[in-house]
Amino acid sequence: MATRQTFSGAGAESGQELADAASVLLLAAFTGHHNAACSGWLEAEGRAAEKALAGSHNLDMSWSGADIRHGKLHVSVGTAHLALKNSGADANAALSFDGVSVSGMTAQSLMPSTASASFSLPSDELASLMAATAGKSASLPAVHATIHSLTAQRDTIVLSGNGRATLTGETGSTSAGGHLEVRDISALIDRARQDNQMKLAAALILARMVSHKITDGNAWDTTWEGGILTVNGVPLPLK
Repeated sequence: MATRQTFSGAGAESGQELADAASVLLLAAFTGHHNAACSGWLEAEGRAAEKALAGSHNLDMSWSGADIRHGKLHVSVGTAHLALKNSGADANAALSFDGVSVSGMTAQSLMPSTASASFSLPSDELASLMAATAGKSASLPAVHATIHSLTAQRDTIVLSGNGRATLTGETGSTSAGGHLEVRDISALIDRARQDNQMKLAAALILARMVSHKITDGNAWDTTWEGGILTVNGVPLPLK
C-alpha cells in the first residue's frame, strides 16, 4: 500500500501498466520474492519502457508512505523515487529511498534507513532487468550495469561505492566489482554482533584488517563472483 503514487513519461493507458510494473519491482526489491508468472508481463512492460525512452520520453515514478508486508516482513518507506532517462544507446537511472524502517527479518538493524543509486545500462537490456528483478526466468539473461554512485546510510554508518555489475536475478550467477567505502565500520561490526550475525561480524573484522584507511573511514576494491565476496584479494566467509 502507498499513500501516494505518481508516474509521468508515457500515455495514460501505457503509463498505468508501467506504473504497476514499477510497483511490482519495488515490492520484489524489498521482499526478495521472485515469481515466474510475472516474468513475461514484466518483460513486455520493459519493452514498452524501452520504446518510451527511445522516443525521448523520460520515465519518472515516485511513491510516498509505502507500507510493504510479506509474511513476517514489514517495510515502511517514507519516499521512493525512480527516474529513467534516455542517453543514446544507454538508459540512465536514478533510484532513492528515504525513511526506511524494517522489522520481522534477521539482522534488521543492519538495514539502511536511506539509500540512493545512480547507474546506467544498455537500453535494450531494461526489459531483461525488469524480468530478472521480480520474475524468475529460466534463461537468466545477463544485464550489464555501470554503477556510477551508490550510497546507503543508517545512523553514523555510511556505505558508498561505484563499479560494474552483471545482474541475472540469481545471487550465485551475479557478478560485480568496484570500489567500496564504509564510514564507522566499528558501529557496523557492533550491530552485526548484537543481531547474532557472528559470521558477518568476523568477515567485517577481516575486511577492516585488509582495508585502506581514508579520511572518513575504510576503503576496499571488491569483487562478487559465484556467491563469494573478495575484498582486496581476500575472500570473506559470508556463507
